[in-house]
Amino acid sequence: VGWLVATENVDRNELSWKGESFLCQRLECKECDWFQPPPVSELCGNSNIPDVILAADCVWLASLILPLLQTLKKYTTNASTKVIITYQQRGREAHEEFWEGVHDMFDVVVVDTEKRAGLEKPDVFHVLECSKKGST
Repeated sequence: VGWLVATENVDRNELSWKGESFLCQRLECKECDWFQPPPVSELCGNSNIPDVILAADCVWLASLILPLLQTLKKYTTNASTKVIITYQQRGREAHEEFWEGVHDMFDVVVVDTEKRAGLEKPDVFHVLECSKKGST
């Protein structure tokens, strides 16, 4: 259900992400089972390399963190692939496990939304830009 809403959102906002001032020509939302992630070719078709992976609001249970991170790592074999992760901190245990795991598996930049886009956010909201370890 969540990926259907995301797909509708992409379609509704096409003018915002597609145009002369943007490099994006194609944007797709795909459902992915973190416990049995499909081959990247199944998700990306002919390109086989995603440019950007967006994981939004996916960190809430500690038991889901390792499968999520392993799946993201599986899909970031190319140094140019960026993973954007946004989430709301809901509990200390899940947050700490995620924070440690994401920094172990990826090079991580905490995005300053106020500086980048003029958006203030509460301290419990996090935006991270991640890339393959050693690629930056």
